[in-house]
Amino acid sequence: MLERVLRPAKRQIEAERDDYRAEYERLSALIGRAEYERVLLQRHADAAVAEAAKLRAEWDAHAAARVAAEAAAGQALADAVAMRAGWDEHLAAREAAEARIAPAEARAQAATAEVARMRAGWDDHLAARQAAEEEIASLRAEWQAHLAARQAAEEARKTAESRFNELRAAALRVRTERDALLKARQETETRAAEAAALAEQHRAAREAAEAEAANLRAERDAARQAEAAAEARAAEATALAEGHRAAREAAEAEAASLRAACDAANAARDNAQAEAHSAVAALDRLEADHASLTAARNEAEDARNHAQESVMMLQIQLLRLRAETGRLAPPEPDAEEAEEEFAFDEAWYLQKYPDVQAAVKAEQLPSGREHYRRHGRAEGRQPVPAPALTA
Repeated sequence: MLERVLRPAKRQIEAERDDYRAEYERLSALIGRAEYERVLLQRHADAAVAEAAKLRAEWDAHAAARVAAEAAAGQALADAVAMRAGWDEHLAAREAAEARIAPAEARAQAATAEVARMRAGWDDHLAARQAAEEEIASLRAEWQAHLAARQAAEEARKTAESRFNELRAAALRVRTERDALLKARQETETRAAEAAALAEQHRAAREAAEAEAANLRAERDAARQAEAAAEARAAEATALAEGHRAAREAAEAEAASLRAACDAANAARDNAQAEAHSAVAALDRLEADHASLTAARNEAEDARNHAQESVMMLQIQLLRLRAETGRLAPPEPDAEEAEEEFAFDEAWYLQKYPDVQAAVKAEQLPSGREHYRRHGRAEGRQPVPAPALTA
């Protein structure tokens, strides 16, 4: 009887137990699915954190590159300033060189005038030399005439000597004949007187020939002295010409040195201008590099901000999913665990972790302390600054 009464209740209890078991299995499946989604979200969050760390490392590398680029730009700017100072010094040197070139050009003009004067003197010397040569030619012609006259005198002397020899032979013959013709003394004396007169005539002719020879010798000596004087004048003219030639060569050498100095100054000016242009080009390249580095830094900052936003959105989604699945989460810790005491700096924590600050502002978390107690400790986040934690 009691068993019949309790059987329906027992069946109802078994049916309710089966319903509770089915509900428990369904809830277990939902919990497993939620745990799987939580693991996936945790993996995505870890990947986002790793990506953020990678972006932070890249940002640090970009910052180091920017610092190096700024240092290089500063060095390049200093080099450009130094090169500009060098360019100013070159301009001053150029002005000084031009100031030196002006008197050098004046000296060159004076040297040119001196060369022209020397050329005029050289022309005069050539004319004097030509006149001297003409005079020497005339003296030579006179000497040739003198030689011809001398030769004629020599021939006359030889003729006189031959005549004298003939007369001497005749005198000898006369003397011989005088010895033989003593008898004809009168005739012989007459002939002797005639021969003596003829001998006197021949002696006078001989003396005249000797005087003519002396005169020819004097004329020859005078011609030789005139030739020596002409040669001395020619030597003086040659020495003067050599002096003029040396002065002209010295003037031409000085003009060539002045031209070389002008060419060197122009080459130095061109080199300085080329260096200035290269310095300006280098400065422009450095400015372009600085602009490109600034653009890269801005891009890196944008990428970092984008990554931080992506990480923040993932963390917000993770917190939203956790909030939505809170009813399926494990049971809350007891009062002792809830009231656990630990050092925590709320303002520093929210400033240190912007994602937590955004979640607190979106009212997805009550405070940063609660985030650290639930998730931050497991994620390895710091509750206080490092010095306070060390203390």
